[in-house]
Amino acid sequence: MAAPYPQLAARGYGPNVTYIYEYSRGLGGVDVPRDVIITRIIYSSVIILAFCVFCGRIAQISHAYLRHIASNTADRRHQTFWSREASPWWSNMKKHILYAPLGRKRHNREVQLSSAISMGTLPSRFQSILITLYFASQVVYCLYLDYAVNEKAALLAELRGRSGTLAVLNMVPLFMLAARNNPLISILRISFDTYNLLHRWLGRIIVLESVVHTAAWAVNAVDEQGLTEMLAHLRETPFFIWGLIGTVSMVFLCLHSPSPIRHAFYETFLHLHQLAALLAFLGVWFHLHLDSLPQRSWGTSIAVIWLVERSIRLIRLAHLNLSIKHGCTNMTVQALPGEACRVTFHLPKSARIEPGCHVFAYIPCVSWWMSHPFSIAWAEASTPNPSPRYHDTTSTDSLPSPTAIEKQSHPLDDYFEPTHRPTEVSLIVSARQGMTRRLYNLARSKPDQILRAPGFIEGPYGSHPANPSSYGTTVLFSAGAGITHHLMYTRDLVERAATSRAATRRVYLIWSVRSTDHLAWVSQWMDQILRLPQRREILIVKVFVSKPRRAADLVSPSATVQMHGGRCRPDVVLDELLPTRVGATLVSVCGPGAFADEVRAAARGRIGKGAVVDFVEEAFTW
Repeated sequence: MAAPYPQLAARGYGPNVTYIYEYSRGLGGVDVPRDVIITRIIYSSVIILAFCVFCGRIAQISHAYLRHIASNTADRRHQTFWSREASPWWSNMKKHILYAPLGRKRHNREVQLSSAISMGTLPSRFQSILITLYFASQVVYCLYLDYAVNEKAALLAELRGRSGTLAVLNMVPLFMLAARNNPLISILRISFDTYNLLHRWLGRIIVLESVVHTAAWAVNAVDEQGLTEMLAHLRETPFFIWGLIGTVSMVFLCLHSPSPIRHAFYETFLHLHQLAALLAFLGVWFHLHLDSLPQRSWGTSIAVIWLVERSIRLIRLAHLNLSIKHGCTNMTVQALPGEACRVTFHLPKSARIEPGCHVFAYIPCVSWWMSHPFSIAWAEASTPNPSPRYHDTTSTDSLPSPTAIEKQSHPLDDYFEPTHRPTEVSLIVSARQGMTRRLYNLARSKPDQILRAPGFIEGPYGSHPANPSSYGTTVLFSAGAGITHHLMYTRDLVERAATSRAATRRVYLIWSVRSTDHLAWVSQWMDQILRLPQRREILIVKVFVSKPRRAADLVSPSATVQMHGGRCRPDVVLDELLPTRVGATLVSVCGPGAFADEVRAAARGRIGKGAVVDFVEEAFTW
């Protein structure tokens, strides 16, 4: 029988070689109908899971809303119904699945190989279940082949088609999960941090599938014409060139993304990551279009997702920072004790900032075009003369006594009224490495330790936690710069409780710091919170100083503003507070990973013992 490819026969290849050639390019040997069925199964299962999560969120929101309106004007006794567990199975679900770490305690505490090398954090138990199930399903789909075929080439061709199809299919959610404006964040009320974790694991799955896809092709290509001819195809054929570019870029994305590299060289990592992601997409795009493969529509979807998300970011950035009448945003950076900066962005227009939001800060003087995420510590309408706002209060006793406070007027009376004055957004930036260290050193180099320069923010982006106003008792644990996440929550809860717009009757703000120098970070904002009406009946502040310089630093101004020496022990704090709780209790934490894990363990340990305890963690595991 004559070979259907005369050019190969002329080179001395037999008829079997031409048969193998069918399976080294195109759809020969690829089980397209089965691939279509598998892709539909994957999409259907993901949609069903998202719908289940959505229904669960609706149930939680409805329950919180009912508790909110029923407890707004209720006293301690009438909130007793909401303080007691009514469903043991839900308590067990929260304790052992939803709030549980992978092992006993470690979740956001980084796994350290040495003092300089961190391997990142571990997913939670629920996250681990989702990741494991999805990874296992991808392995099963890749190995679900027609093993009755006798030819190895046909089997490898089917594996090539299956792994390539799954890799391109998974790239669609990969790009969506990495988007700051991911619509699923607000729809499913899942934090960007969780989506970022899923993005990383989905990326690893895609890399493995891309390598399998390339390897399956390479084996058939070598069997067809030998290694030399296969390499010649890679050099001369655009279809193979772009496919190789896509695979190599994906492997590079995986190799340079581990936590030690990502955290040690964050800005370099971000530049390389975006460049490699672009090359990977272009490689896949041209690889699909040059042979008119069925997955071209997925490549188009990826491009649309990327372009729309980038356009939304640009629009949000321009809308918040540019004004025809008032120009653009400018920035004031003040160096503070304890190696931190107070960065205040003076927006040219009024903006509504909700508690718990974060922004991406663009600071051209230290980083030309890169943005970095920070929690919003404070936001309010600007004053006619903003200069006094940057006076540095370095006194270690920066928390004034309640007796003196009650004799003073309330400076925020006009804040809660409708206003069109420009908004000031303030951040606390702890000096670590890279951009944050350069910014701190630059501010310190100024004569008055205040830097004024152009700066912009993108956002605000919300974390969408449980409704804090529906809880009778709220315990806010903070450590270090984590206090920035809870300051506006504290102000909002106290103000709402004082005006009967919240079920909240008691707020505990727990702050753990190394030294009293850190109190200067938020002293001016804490002064305003402590001046709020009825604050003494609602708010109790506990500050734990692990390394006080002298005993005088630990003098408590009053019974509601307490200073303690030593390390904060969340289990002891909760054992003290829960017996006197009012209604349901929310425990929130923002701080270093080890501290957050301690709070998580303390909160979980008290679930299932009669008290309704919900747990929320704010983390940025980039």
